[in-house]
Parts: sequence; structure tokens; C-alpha cells
Amino acid sequence: METTYLVLAWLGLAIFMYSIIIRQLQRAEFTGPMWFVLFGCALGWYFQDSLALKQDTLREFLPLVELILAIFLFSDAAKTRLRVLLHSYQLPLLLLLALPLTLGFAALGAHALLSLPWLSCFILAIMLTPTDAALCQSFIQEKQVPAQLREAINVESGLNDGLCVPVFLFLLGSSLYTQQPAEHSLGALFLHEVGLALVVALVLTIVSVYLIKLTYRHHFFAAKSSPFLFIGIAIAVFSVTQLLGGSGFIAVFISGLLFDYGFRDALKDKLIEESEQIAELAAYILWVIFGISASILLFTAFDWRIWAYALLAVAVAVAVAVFRFFPVLLLLLACRLSWRERVVLAWFGPKGLASVVFSLMLLGSNLPHSLFITKITTATVLLSIFIFGVSGHLAGAFLMKKQ
Repeated sequence: METTYLVLAWLGLAIFMYSIIIRQLQRAEFTGPMWFVLFGCALGWYFQDSLALKQDTLREFLPLVELILAIFLFSDAAKTRLRVLLHSYQLPLLLLLALPLTLGFAALGAHALLSLPWLSCFILAIMLTPTDAALCQSFIQEKQVPAQLREAINVESGLNDGLCVPVFLFLLGSSLYTQQPAEHSLGALFLHEVGLALVVALVLTIVSVYLIKLTYRHHFFAAKSSPFLFIGIAIAVFSVTQLLGGSGFIAVFISGLLFDYGFRDALKDKLIEESEQIAELAAYILWVIFGISASILLFTAFDWRIWAYALLAVAVAVAVAVFRFFPVLLLLLACRLSWRERVVLAWFGPKGLASVVFSLMLLGSNLPHSLFITKITTATVLLSIFIFGVSGHLAGAFLMKKQ
């Protein structure tokens, strides 16, 4: 118990220190996730013998991680200008088409480098395919970045997270029940989860928008409670969809897009900004937990293959092209973009909360090589936090050189 309070005391100090030096950290290209992950790694290393957090207990954090990811997906979608997206739909569509190519190249790389069974290779590939726009916010928030590029990165991140869930669950189920016939095909599972997500998102969003407009006109809710509106909606949409067997991540993203279309009031941006501050604090605490987990999974025993594949998956050095860079760049040739814009979009594929969610799901299974795959995913996310956090402003400067 004393160790727990000591860790919480250090956590409070880390949050306080980050709050008072955040401007200096941003100038040094040092993001919030980088700060708190490093802090978590330090805690995990120092208290590795006394902390009760072990590999078999990490899965207990899965519901918390899922809810935080759902809130971020909802807010990102609600900030997406749907009219801009509809006007330039070709760009995010091509990025989505790059998903199966990226999945295939990642699986080939895993099989060649790690000599894993093909099914395990595809599970690892799908875990590393989703992107996390929150890890490249320094680039997205650049005012000079064209709107269509910002929207494309956000949409790719949101839809990839949701679309990868049915594929991951299907592959995981196939690996665990290889001697039994599958109850559903991948196509049926995909249509079931996406269809339920569309229905739940549509119904709950229409009801929520109507109630918000009604109570806003009559001044029923106070300003101090407004930040909880979007958080409550995101949690409700995600939980109801998951309860019915749909893809909660797709549901919250679609719900956010519908909010942008149905609630065009100046209050919306204020609500999003305030709710994001609450979600951001929860995410920072989560990154501390991830740092502690990474120290348990990665630094107790060193395996060069884990870091070698993680470097490839994150897109470091020349081999980057095989996993994401070339597939995305190839499909973007059909867009009317400059070569700099194509390179930037192909580059930004950070692995974040969605990959953490898949890792926690995998830890609770009896899949062969599950621990090894989880370690590779953890190393990839860890490298993504730092590489894409540092490269945000550099990519913005690279993009602006065209002018």
C-alpha cells in the first residue's frame, strides 16, 4: 500500500511539472505522451519488484483504454469538417484502400523476420495497422497545413481503428478455434459489426442532438457541466454498440461526424475543447500505465527481434517503405497532391491507443506467441510516441517548403 501511494505521489508531481513547463516542452518538440511514457517507464523500472502490476493483470486496464480511445475518436470526428470531407472524399478513401496493402506487407515482413506462423503474422500486422492521429497533433494543429490533409489524417485514424476490430477478432477467433468450424465468415462478421455501429450511432446521435438543442434553448444545463456532455455521449454510444455486438469504435467515430453535421453551433467547439481536456488528462494517466507496462514487458529481458520489427513497423530508415510508406504513396498518385503532400501523408502512421487495446485483448488469450506479439506491439507504440511526436513540426516545415 505504501508503494501505491508513493507511485501516486510521483504521478501527481509529474502532472504538476508538465503543467507548469508545457510551453517549454512544446518548443523542444517534447509532447505530453512522451513525458508521461518516460515517467511510467522510470516508475516501472524503479518499482519493478514492489509493484503488483504483472503481465497477467495488464488486461484489467482494457475497459479504461477502450473508453479513452472512444472519447478521442468522437472528439476528432466532431472536429472534422464534414463538408470539407465530402468535397474531397477521394483522399481519405484512398488512404483506407491502403489499409489492406499495409496489412499484407506487414504480415510478409513479420513472417520473413520473425518466422512466425502466417496466422500469427496477420494478427501482428492488424494490431500495427491502425493509426493514432493524437500522436501527430503538433502537425495537425499547424494552421498552414491544408484542411484536406488534416481531415484525411483524422478520418484515416478513426475509420482504421473501427475497421480493424472485426478483422482482429476474426483472426483471433480463427487462431483459438482452428479445429472447429468458424461460426461466421469474415464478411458476415464485418457487416454485422459495422451495420450495428451505423444503426446505434444514428439513433443515439439524433436523440442526443435533439436533447442538447432543446435543453440549450431552455438553459437547462450549466456551463460547469457542459464538458461532460460529449464524454457521456461517446461512452454511451461505444458501450451500447459493444453490448449489441457491434464495433464501438466505428460507432463513436460516425456519431462524431453526425454531430458535426447536425449541431452547427458555436457552442460545439467549446464543448469539444472542454471535454478533450478531461479526456487528455485520462490519456496521460494511461500513458503512465503504458510506460510501466512497457518496462515490464520489454526491459526485463532484451530481444533484438522485437526492436528490429518495431523499427520496421514504425517506419524507420529505408525499410519503412515496405510497411506503410509505399502502399499509401502508391495509391495517392491518383490524387491531385504535390509530392511533398503525398510524402507527408504516407509518413504519418503512428501506432497508439488502438494497438494498445489489441495488445490487452491478446494478453488474455491462449494464442501461441501472444506474449511475443504483444512485446513487439508495445515496442512499436513506444517508438511511435517519440518518432512521430518529434517529427510533427519538421513535417510541417517540409510541407511548407513548396510555397
